[in-house]
Amino acid sequence: MNYLQLFSKRQNYLSNFQRKTAKTSKNLMNEKTQAQQISYSVAHAISGRIRFRVPRLSKDVEYANKLKVAIESQIKNAKVRINPTAASVVIHYPSGLMPDEQMRSYLVNLIQTAQNIVLPTKVSAKTIAGTVFDALINLMDSLRNVNKARTAIQHQDMKKDFWERLLSTGERIIKGFKSAIMFVLPHRRWQSQSALNSA
Repeated sequence: MNYLQLFSKRQNYLSNFQRKTAKTSKNLMNEKTQAQQISYSVAHAISGRIRFRVPRLSKDVEYANKLKVAIESQIKNAKVRINPTAASVVIHYPSGLMPDEQMRSYLVNLIQTAQNIVLPTKVSAKTIAGTVFDALINLMDSLRNVNKARTAIQHQDMKKDFWERLLSTGERIIKGFKSAIMFVLPHRRWQSQSALNSA
């Protein structure tokens, strides 16, 4: 077998391998696309109101929340009611916005894409207060370290001066205040209005 025959066999092998790889990756992409498709059906539709059956709503609470946020944020004055038991979503929308067929296809698009949105995280007063106090404590530690370095440079030894005593006392006071505030604050969670509007 000469060099040209070996080269042509290698080229055939590589091209067959590339075709098989391309087919496999195309099949995987099709499977992913089909797996991500959310099944739905229109249960009832009149002008200004439509009801979809979406089986995923019965078992995925996070998707239900995302769908509600997506519809309410994209369609002005829309009212969304999700019934997980019936796996359905009822959407009331202003009938003059667009033709009913166009609205239906828009809602179908939202049903398909709602799984990809990110909901704003809920925060509590305790997490906000804890973060603020932790930042203050870190600031005090940094100031203490700067003061220790300054003292060491000036005096060639580590001695406690007025600023070190003041900063360490301030840090103890902030830690005590943080403990008291964290004990008093309720565990109630809320979402900021700006986070809801941006969703």
